[in-house]
Amino acid sequence: MLRLGLTGGIGSGKSAAAGIFKALGAYIIDADKISREILVPGTEAYRETVAQFGDKILNPDRAVDRKTLAAIVFGSEAELETLNNITHKHIFAVMEREARDAEIGGKYKNSMIVIDAPLLFAPDFKMRYDKSAAVTADDEIRIERVLKRDGTSRAEVENRIKSQFTNAELAARADYIIENNTNDIKDLENKVKALYERLIKKI
Repeated sequence: MLRLGLTGGIGSGKSAAAGIFKALGAYIIDADKISREILVPGTEAYRETVAQFGDKILNPDRAVDRKTLAAIVFGSEAELETLNNITHKHIFAVMEREARDAEIGGKYKNSMIVIDAPLLFAPDFKMRYDKSAAVTADDEIRIERVLKRDGTSRAEVENRIKSQFTNAELAARADYIIENNTNDIKDLENKVKALYERLIKKI
């Protein structure tokens, strides 16, 4: 079964593209979703993260306040590296287990596994993938999308973008680029479908 690594920065439309792949029949391994799940109270990753960053990252119910944590780590390369060192090993363990289960189960034998991961090209990314695709959009378009979606500040979005790969860096690393500079979902659907059909022929 072919494994496609799918990446893209905040506001690029990566998650929307993953949803389209899923509708076409791919099995999605969502690194962002897993990163939230491993930080629920009581998990090892939760305990390690709170021990490192303190109670200031917690809501009154003791759940991790992801906005507060993001503001800390995306404003400092050192803090981001510290968080990644804590969480990545837990995230990769879950992702690899999901991939094995999908491959052994055979439910998606006629399709592919899509590994939806913002950090696909990071040096410590340990999962195997056969091909890679990056969803890109101009920075200003990404900023406008996130401001409209999340109600966060422009400075926070810009900090997130600065901490991620640029479009040029993604283009240099990815096997395929899905450009998403319009807000027309049909345009994105057509591009994803074309790539999906191209890859399926190789299976």
